[in-house]
Amino acid sequence: MTMLNDTQEVRTSPPAPQKRSPLYLLTGLILGLILGLVYAWVINPVIYEDTTPASLGDADKDFYRSTIAQVYAHTGDLERAALRLALLEDEDPVYTLGVQAQRVLAEGQEAEARALALLASVLQGLPQYQQTTTESVSPQPTATDPPPSIPTNTLPIPTSTP
Repeated sequence: MTMLNDTQEVRTSPPAPQKRSPLYLLTGLILGLILGLVYAWVINPVIYEDTTPASLGDADKDFYRSTIAQVYAHTGDLERAALRLALLEDEDPVYTLGVQAQRVLAEGQEAEARALALLASVLQGLPQYQQTTTESVSPQPTATDPPPSIPTNTLPIPTSTP
């Protein structure tokens, strides 16, 4: 209020509110998200303790299988290897080992692939790992049957280009 004279008062209206942009909301949201991620990943990350190998991710399960196969190739302790593979709770551990051996061989890691294939082949001979369905059992060859053909990978003969 301002006074003009002793008896007259002039009333002024309050200033008109300024329009704010909603940018402050977006800024607060981004800062909150960043601070939350920093807290969750750096300051106080989740630490898993006493978990089973079955709860591992696919890459970690592959590493676990590979380690089991390499230890088996070194020690020959089949019982220990079978017990550790059972912890992964695979439906068909022999098949899984074989697939992983092929994948690792394609990556060029021959020693690891051999260890995986060795463990798969030894486990396949155990009764608890043999499939009992009649479809998977192949008939025994007789003396009159021709020998089975073995597929090979034949490289083409290099030719000179003109």
